[in-house]
Amino acid sequence: MKKQMLAESAANLYIEKFMTLETIAKQLNVSERTLRRWKAEGNWDEKRFNYIQSKTTFHENLFNFGKSLLDSIMTDMKNGEKVDSSRLYTVTKIMNMLKNVKTYEDKVKNEQFSPGVQKSEGLSPDIIREIEEKILGITYD
Repeated sequence: MKKQMLAESAANLYIEKFMTLETIAKQLNVSERTLRRWKAEGNWDEKRFNYIQSKTTFHENLFNFGKSLLDSIMTDMKNGEKVDSSRLYTVTKIMNMLKNVKTYEDKVKNEQFSPGVQKSEGLSPDIIREIEEKILGITYD
């Protein structure tokens, strides 16, 4: 049972924490050869890719929502119905946010694959303010 627990811990460190096999081997006191075998048997690379995809596809969801909203507005316009100004405003805000969200997600993805780069846990106040301003459109005086 200990072997299975070690394998699960190693997989988690590799897939979600983006640690190298060398670092995992030192931390868990397991040989790199064993880790390479577990990695191959458990499809860790595919699982890591899927994990990253699950964390970095908000821009696609935002795009699809904006497209759906725009389609409904266009349908209303074709049918001669009045279009609520808040829906138009929402579409313009979404379109402005898409580029910033995609840029942010690409930056996160690149940082996660940069070996040897130590990243801090949590968000600094500067990062939070940047997200608020560039992605959410919140401005402060």
